[in-house]
Parts: sequence; C-alpha cells; structure tokens
Amino acid sequence: MEFKRKKLLTRPVLKMEQDKPRYIKIEKAMFIGKDIKARNADPDEKKKEPATIIDAINLETGEPVQIVANAVLKSVLTEEYPNDGYVGKCFAITKMGRQPGKQYNPFHIEEIEDPNEAKETVTAESLHTAAGKRR
Repeated sequence: MEFKRKKLLTRPVLKMEQDKPRYIKIEKAMFIGKDIKARNADPDEKKKEPATIIDAINLETGEPVQIVANAVLKSVLTEEYPNDGYVGKCFAITKMGRQPGKQYNPFHIEEIEDPNEAKETVTAESLHTAAGKRR
C-alpha cells in the first residue's frame, strides 16, 4: 500500500557543512525558532538565544528543508535583500573555513537562477521553435 503525503510537518535540517555548496530556494521569511531549554537546571548556565530558521527547498533533491541561519548568513540576507526580498529566490551557499583569529565562519553566498524556471523557459522556447519549423 502506498500513501500520499498531504503536508510535511517536520522538515529535516539541512546541515551547512564546511566547503560544501548547498543549493536552496527560500520559501518564506526567516523566523525565530522556539526557546531552547537548558539541558541541566544549572542557574549559572547562560541561556541560549533561539535559532533563526529558514524554510527552503533543497534544489538538489526537491525536498523541503530547514536551515539554522547563523549570524553571518542572517546578516548577509537581510542587508542585501531588505524587507524579506530573499523570499522566492534561489541561492548557492557555501560555509567557508574559519579565518585565524576570528570567531565565526564566513559564507560564500550567491543568488542563482531558479532551475525550475529555466526548464520552463527552455520548454516553452522549444515548443515555439518546433511549431515554427512545421510551417
């Protein structure tokens, strides 16, 4: 028996591995995740800030995923695309190695064409060209 998914309630996290490009399409604006509870009830332990989450589509697999956006990734997207302008756009994102003396990993981020739109354009052009040759 085969079942058809109606809605995915828990998206897998797409891990940003160092020097491995990830190709995604951002589906909606970044949002703040749930508060993280302390593992042990140590009152002196510094409370962690909730993560910033990006809902996206993994362009390599077509699967819906979530990305935990660190401060660098969040900052680049919000500065370059004000008012959530990154939504609906596709990106190649690569986490780079940490530079000596720095406490963060830089990212190489570039906007890319939506591969699905490129396929639709090619198909439409092919149909138009094929129709023109028949005349």
